[in-house]
Amino acid sequence: MDIHWQYAVDEVEAVFEPTPDWHSELIQLDAGSLGYRASEVVFPGVAVRYETMAKPLRSFQQMKKKGFFAGFVLAASRPVLWKGREVAGDFALVFGDADHDLVFPAQTVVLTIEVDSQPAQAAGLTGLEPGLWQCDPTEIHAFVDLCNVLTRRQMRMSLGQSEQQNACALVVSRFLAMLIHPTQTQPSRQYRIMSKAEEFAAHLGWCENVAIDNLADAIDVPRRTLHRSFKELYGMGPQGYLRLVRLHIFREALLTGDHTGIADAALSAGFQHFGRAAQYYHKQFGELPKHTLRRSLGS
Repeated sequence: MDIHWQYAVDEVEAVFEPTPDWHSELIQLDAGSLGYRASEVVFPGVAVRYETMAKPLRSFQQMKKKGFFAGFVLAASRPVLWKGREVAGDFALVFGDADHDLVFPAQTVVLTIEVDSQPAQAAGLTGLEPGLWQCDPTEIHAFVDLCNVLTRRQMRMSLGQSEQQNACALVVSRFLAMLIHPTQTQPSRQYRIMSKAEEFAAHLGWCENVAIDNLADAIDVPRRTLHRSFKELYGMGPQGYLRLVRLHIFREALLTGDHTGIADAALSAGFQHFGRAAQYYHKQFGELPKHTLRRSLGS
């Protein structure tokens, strides 16, 4: 793949602009620069986008607008997970109005298509069942090749109106040609365990003083099972993952001004010891909380 990346962000909160069309929550699963890169070509009614990231990422997304959105994994250092299930290379993920919880490992490259409401309805895309779809591998290659060709042409020259309309129709028809059937995959057991643990932690305000034994007892699973579930999903135990959640809540509070001070922002995220929270924060984001606050205030 020879992709010309058009724009780049290195902070997880900068990946998506807040919009009523999407609900998105992102948790970066490793410290350092996210290394998100994207390239997009837009035709009338259709957008084709390539995205990659250097660091692993958990992405919870739900599409709120009418229209159609789908994605494919082109490359990854490890299997991508959808609600704890491995996403094979011959699967497409159709968004629809469902929620989707994905774990992208480091060095993931994805190809997505977005179709506006009117052409999506006319093609029958909006009637597709949300979730994972089995695809014809040969047709996947044909679809990806088409997107590559259209992207390179758009980079080199401006297409005329009729050519752009033809490109839109081609993208939609090739996409439909590769779909075989939706899979009936349910969330994995590990994912269900994680979700219960996360709900319990959120109910307690993400307090860092909750012992893992108490967390395991609250959701009625053995401690070892709880730890293994988080390890298989996120590459870390529940304490490490829940700390990451607290750090991202802490950072969001600093960036949005939803606090009365840095210590208050840390407490609102469930941290009980500010000094330790600042150390974790610096390791994860490469700056101290006070520096994040200064940037958010423009000073």
